[in-house]
Amino acid sequence: MRRAFLLFTFWCALASATLAQYDKPEQPAAAPQAAKPDFSMTASYIEACSCDMFCPCYFNSHSTMHGDKQFCRANLVLKVDTGYYKSVKLDGAKVWVSTDLGSDWSTGKDSWVVMTFDAEDTPEQKAALGDILGQLYPMKWEKVATDAVAFTWNVDPASGVARAKMSNGKGEVVLERVAGQDPKQEVVLPNVKYWNAQSNTGFRMWKSKHEAYSGQGHEFDYNGTNGFLITIEFSGKASAHTSD
Repeated sequence: MRRAFLLFTFWCALASATLAQYDKPEQPAAAPQAAKPDFSMTASYIEACSCDMFCPCYFNSHSTMHGDKQFCRANLVLKVDTGYYKSVKLDGAKVWVSTDLGSDWSTGKDSWVVMTFDAEDTPEQKAALGDILGQLYPMKWEKVATDAVAFTWNVDPASGVARAKMSNGKGEVVLERVAGQDPKQEVVLPNVKYWNAQSNTGFRMWKSKHEAYSGQGHEFDYNGTNGFLITIEFSGKASAHTSD
């Protein structure tokens, strides 16, 4: 009797296991692992332009009228917080982008850009950032130039002052934090896309006290215009013509 009971128990367990196997839902195939991008960076900016706050350029296909002329003259001073381009580490690299976006985004009419690399950027970092920024800012520039000079980049939350300055005195941006309704919080504009960056932390309104640039045949100087701080994330594939 005991043997019969054990045999019955065994067959019951086997049947249960078999039924459970048949009743088990089919498991989905594992999703293929996404390929690692050729480059990725988190970069913080001290930025100012000739427009009044806030940049109408982000909501139009053309520049603002200044008297009888249309232009947007700006300094975009970025510091890479963390990043890489293939095998090149980009942490700490800096680029000063001086530009006039011209009068028509679609054609790049009247536009120019100068990318000034910090003196401490390596040749590999310069080449990498040249490709990255070309994809981040896909403008049809009429004039493009590069330069190299040492410059400082500093944001002081305690004093509410952000400053970038070229060592040769040919470029400067000084921003002052804008006081909001709640003095404990910054004035931040969220949900606005920054060029081709996949994401950003919002535009922190730090109005320009002074922004100026002189070089490569271009010159401008403005006080009391638009300014902001922003941190972006941007990643993608290297251009076909580039290499390590």
